[in-house]
Amino acid sequence: MAEDKPAFVFPAFISDYREDPSRNIPAFNEIFQSYLNTAAACTDEKLLAFHAVSNPLIEDELLNQYLSYIYGCSCARVLLNKGVNPGMTAGYSMGIYAALFIAGSISFETGLLLIQKAYEAIRKTLPHTHYGMCGVIGLSENDIGEIVLNSNLNLMIVNRNSEYSFILAGDSFHINVFVLKASEEGALHARSFGVTIPYHTNLLEEAASEFSKTVFTADVHSPRIPLISVLNQVRIDDIVLVRAEVVKNIHTPFNWLATQQQMYALGISHFTECGPSLALYKNSKFISGSGKFVKWDSLFK
Repeated sequence: MAEDKPAFVFPAFISDYREDPSRNIPAFNEIFQSYLNTAAACTDEKLLAFHAVSNPLIEDELLNQYLSYIYGCSCARVLLNKGVNPGMTAGYSMGIYAALFIAGSISFETGLLLIQKAYEAIRKTLPHTHYGMCGVIGLSENDIGEIVLNSNLNLMIVNRNSEYSFILAGDSFHINVFVLKASEEGALHARSFGVTIPYHTNLLEEAASEFSKTVFTADVHSPRIPLISVLNQVRIDDIVLVRAEVVKNIHTPFNWLATQQQMYALGISHFTECGPSLALYKNSKFISGSGKFVKWDSLFK
């Protein structure tokens, strides 16, 4: 694999557009608007109210997922049109759909369908809505385990971003308690995310089973670009593995640290985050021996 080819990686959600570089790339707007119009026609016309400055849709979990997907697909498409071809790709959590799209495994419309049906299955089967997720930086896994155990919290670690950066999910009240306890224990950063779904936990096993009815009838193809699983870091290279990954991604913890390190070990020397913010870019600074990140707009220079 050519080392000069970057890995395209896709974030799960959009938190803000303050660092969005797309305004500096004229070709981006036309592609984004085209995808946005398609998504509005296929899913929800509320998407047409999108505005990057006022962020009127960012608090709606489903619309946010659509917008993250649309942005990721647009970013990757404009890079491909520029002649920037990825050597590998991966999707962080719900970023899997944009990764599958750019790898040639699904169409843009199929990605929208999967996002919609996954969300519907979760809302249909989740017992109640008092759930949440949070991130913590500066504590070890053992530190986190002691807080959870000593405070009798119904939470689980669902992702390791780096050696001292984790994401937890579970009961929303327990999330709030954990954030306070983590801060008291000296965490550099601990905050609750604006979500009400405990992604990557066994609470969503029933939803995953319901969602699988859509996944196993959807039009899916083998990836044309190497696609790495964030769940077990293996290469996803056929239709069976694609379908299994999409279903398991909802209720299975993942490991972004191991995923980025694996891509580096396979010959990827640099990554670009196909999103409007720099969450994965900033997180990479805490991962040693895993390559470097370059901002996607810098690939136009």
